[in-house]
Amino acid sequence: MRFRLPLLVVLAAPLLAVPMSACDGGEKKDILAYPDSYQPQTADLTFNKERLDAFNTLPAEKRDGFVEELKGQAGAFTGQAVLVAGNGLGETVEDFQHGEYEVVAHTPDPVLYEIQIEYKIFTTREMGKALHPHRPLQFKGTLIGLRYEAESKPRKLYVRVKADEIATLTK
Repeated sequence: MRFRLPLLVVLAAPLLAVPMSACDGGEKKDILAYPDSYQPQTADLTFNKERLDAFNTLPAEKRDGFVEELKGQAGAFTGQAVLVAGNGLGETVEDFQHGEYEVVAHTPDPVLYEIQIEYKIFTTREMGKALHPHRPLQFKGTLIGLRYEAESKPRKLYVRVKADEIATLTK
């Protein structure tokens, strides 16, 4: 009995060492990381880092003019964010005129300085239900409204968009 336990340990040690050495090699990937295509700061979006900097430096009157110009361009607004929640809208809800499904999304990390963007995206029920919870998404549509809180800390940009295209980013 005294010799069986050490003998068992000696025989089992190589079996345990092989899987351990296999785990050490290779590239470690963070399974919770966002896909490489989620780049709200550098992608060609309406409010990426460069364009948000230009918007931030505009005087208030010119910002209003820029927003009105964006509202007039159907399908010209593009963005990326992380899905927070989504829900269907009833016909009696005022925002139903923009879409039958409301998606709430935000940029968890600031796009420029401490400026974060929060989105309300209106779309069809089919497109909204197809989104994956808490995953990054990309959308394209028409700007409905925009409110910029330039004096608050952290500064926030509240954007409302009627999306023609919306999809979860996977790669």
